[in-house]
Amino acid sequence: MRSQGKYIVSDDRKFIYFVTQKVACTSIKNALLPLFDIDTTEYERTRPDGTPALRIHKLFDASDHQIKKEQLVAKLDDQYRGYFKFAFVRNPWDRIVSCYFNKFGRKNAPGLDAPAGSDVELYAGMQFAEFVEAVHEIPDDEANPHFRSQHTVICGPQGQVMADFVGRFENLTADFEVVTKRIGLAQEIQLPHLLRSGIRKSRPYTDFYDDRLKNLVHRRYQEDIEVFGYSY
Repeated sequence: MRSQGKYIVSDDRKFIYFVTQKVACTSIKNALLPLFDIDTTEYERTRPDGTPALRIHKLFDASDHQIKKEQLVAKLDDQYRGYFKFAFVRNPWDRIVSCYFNKFGRKNAPGLDAPAGSDVELYAGMQFAEFVEAVHEIPDDEANPHFRSQHTVICGPQGQVMADFVGRFENLTADFEVVTKRIGLAQEIQLPHLLRSGIRKSRPYTDFYDDRLKNLVHRRYQEDIEVFGYSY
């Protein structure tokens, strides 16, 4: 079983960010980074085009500011009771398209590993329909975080939403402003726009679905759709 969620905690600012992959988490982490006293030197790199970049996910993975779900739940009603807890969610059909183009949509894409011992195949350059079919077959307790259901991060053991504020990717800029105001930093941090897919060419997610694929995603992410109020 894969780890069920990551949470970035600021004890100084008294907030917790629920990390949901493929929901602008790279941009959000980069925006929040200045609020933490972290040496970034080891995680800095240079892209092939010469521009600087930061391995932001590895940086937080190695920091003392990130915890797992069991740690959050254990302290939710005690140490973290007064913390502002926030998350962001995304339309499941759109999120799957984003995941596909980021991880599989070209032959030299990075890809993601299929569950050990599974008959499901995941490989760079696979067709979108193949990807949807594969994701449909992989349960959340074996799924990679990039396509694991969002409620597994945001909801607690009894199915309750643990976050105080759940913003939407579809309203990202305005909803992130809500977050910055709540933590008292509205003028101090800005949200960069990172990891936009060039090969998707800003096409709407509906361009990639027929009725069969649309229904596969609906069945796979039915709880996300119900909890967060999404529709195709």
